Amino acid sequence: MTGGFCMKQRSILFVPPVSDKMIDKGLTTEADRVIFDLEDAVAVQEKKTARDRLSRQLASKENLHPFYIRVNDAESPFYHEDVKALQNIPDIGIVLPKTASAEQVRQLQKKLPGRPLLPIIESAAGVWYAKEIAESCAEVETLAFGSIDFSLDIQAAGLPDESELLYARSRIVLACRLAGKKPPVDSVFTNFQDAEGFRRQAAMVKGLGFQGKLLIHPSQAGQANEVFSPSDEEIFKAEKIVRAFQEAEAEGLAAVQVDGEMIDYPVYYRSRNILQASEKS
Repeated sequence: MTGGFCMKQRSILFVPPVSDKMIDKGLTTEADRVIFDLEDAVAVQEKKTARDRLSRQLASKENLHPFYIRVNDAESPFYHEDVKALQNIPDIGIVLPKTASAEQVRQLQKKLPGRPLLPIIESAAGVWYAKEIAESCAEVETLAFGSIDFSLDIQAAGLPDESELLYARSRIVLACRLAGKKPPVDSVFTNFQDAEGFRRQAAMVKGLGFQGKLLIHPSQAGQANEVFSPSDEEIFKAEKIVRAFQEAEAEGLAAVQVDGEMIDYPVYYRSRNILQASEKS
């Protein structure tokens, strides 16, 4: 992984800070970014121990921009101590779970200004106010979707094709676009042994406009990076389109045919974006 405030987020791996060994593993994963998780990954009676361990391990580290810490949610009794501990880790980003309003984000930003922020949308309120949350402050890089808690909140039993999540996912994509943020990151796929199912879901949300996935297992990182990067076939086609369109444009034309497909400016721009993404992969 490389540092930088605006880096790729194809794969974001949750790492439970339950031991020094787990934290060290998290610092060397192939995932684009890592979330050291003080919320769901830590039992209630272990919250303080995990927080102190993580603070001790990371306080002396440099170049922590590729990493986040997920604090407990704003309504939790552990939230304020989590935020206080982050004062000793100045470079690291913050994941705010169960974000339901822009005010929750602004309050966190006031306590720890200048940190990259990743609010997770996990409720009906969060989905409804997604645009306001995304544009709440400049530190918000993008939004992430938490489908499991969202389904629980709306009391959805769940459908085989996940169509009950389509509106929420699409609204989050639109919210990020309207707020001028990077495309959002989709929820975890809980069956880490089902590689085919993971790829199928990742490809689907990529088609909706997501840039990556939250992950629960290191084995999913390479799969996510592959799915959310342009394939060789996509790159080859994009190169062909860009080359043909630029030649046509030089002759005063705004459309050209490539392999039976009519290419105009929107298709040209999309192809150019694919090539730019491939250079950063």
